[in-house]
Amino acid sequence: GVALMRQHVVAGIGNVYKSEVLYVERLDPFAKVERFDDATLLRVLERARQLLARNVGRGPRVTRRGEGGRHWVYGRSGDPCFTCGDPVRMRRQGDDGRSTYFCPTCQRTSV
Repeated sequence: GVALMRQHVVAGIGNVYKSEVLYVERLDPFAKVERFDDATLLRVLERARQLLARNVGRGPRVTRRGEGGRHWVYGRSGDPCFTCGDPVRMRRQGDDGRSTYFCPTCQRTSV
């Protein structure tokens, strides 16, 4: 998750999209980037591109379609995961303590 927030690594992915992209791709947001192969990293960047392109312009930022909310995990700490029903969690991450929202069940985190 921290690597996606470093502008010298990849620009434009903010805190909302960091959490949402990693959830949609079912990746552990606390894993070191070296753990992922190139194909996985390219898939993450492509998913981020898709979500960002869908949200160009004014209006609310939406990463999820359907009833129950605009986001899969962002801002939903304590609410049930739309996929498995377990509680979404939030944990601070990185030197600046940015919030990371995730489902420990769907994303198989070590937290």
